[in-house]
Amino acid sequence: MINLIKFNKEYYKPILTGKKTQTIRKNNKRISTLEIVKAIFPGTKLELKLKITGSGYKQFKYLDEEDAKREGYSTLKELHDELLKIYPRLDKFDRIYWYRFEVIDDDI
Repeated sequence: MINLIKFNKEYYKPILTGKKTQTIRKNNKRISTLEIVKAIFPGTKLELKLKITGSGYKQFKYLDEEDAKREGYSTLKELHDELLKIYPRLDKFDRIYWYRFEVIDDDI
């Protein structure tokens, strides 16, 4: 069974164009490097097939400008602000999980 990763619909184009190549999650999705997953965008019929190219975790306070860039943001502050909207109780010491990916096929 293929794993699913849900994204807000505004991330479809940045993922498709390669501007967004990483996603950060509060909970461990237990997805392995080189695994193929299906990206879905609830409320739409959009889907993408992604290959996970890396994964790991770090504390929220250790996110850096490279994480922001991989997430499709111009600054680390933009990334922090967006994550705090999604996870309002996120603390600087909380562990977050990152998954890097590439689109391998835009037709599931």
